[in-house]
Amino acid sequence: MDRIEELTVEAGERGIDVLEREIPVPGMSAAYIKTETGEYIIIRQDGTQAERACWLAEELGHHYTGSDRRLHYNAADDWRAEAKARKWAHDRLLSPDAIRTASRNTDDIYEIAFTLNVSVEFLRESIDWYMARGLWTPEFPPEESEPGTPPATEPEA
Repeated sequence: MDRIEELTVEAGERGIDVLEREIPVPGMSAAYIKTETGEYIIIRQDGTQAERACWLAEELGHHYTGSDRRLHYNAADDWRAEAKARKWAHDRLLSPDAIRTASRNTDDIYEIAFTLNVSVEFLRESIDWYMARGLWTPEFPPEESEPGTPPATEPEA
């Protein structure tokens, strides 16, 4: 089961219908809409699989964080709700350990994003989010030495 299917099943279990449609609003990739008749997530059908998974996770984040119908961002609360849903999506799709594992053999952000099946933008935002929480540092910790072996030191001059 790929990520989109997994997230679609999760949404369905929560009573949310996921629809892939053309969205006529410029710059809008997806929307979470809660009405009296039901809850819906609409995602653009023309994105890559990785982009659509990121969009779907973010819109599902609106359901979990309690923010809905943010079609116009006129107030600070609107932007906060969007950030809250986005952060939920980062935690849902990635973890610092997953990023570290994917980056063991390469430092190319495009290759890492491809391996993790997320967009490059989403990966960069995830790293920023984990850095802000103190869960990520730009430098990986040095490899641990064998037990009983003293740590390597620089030779004295």
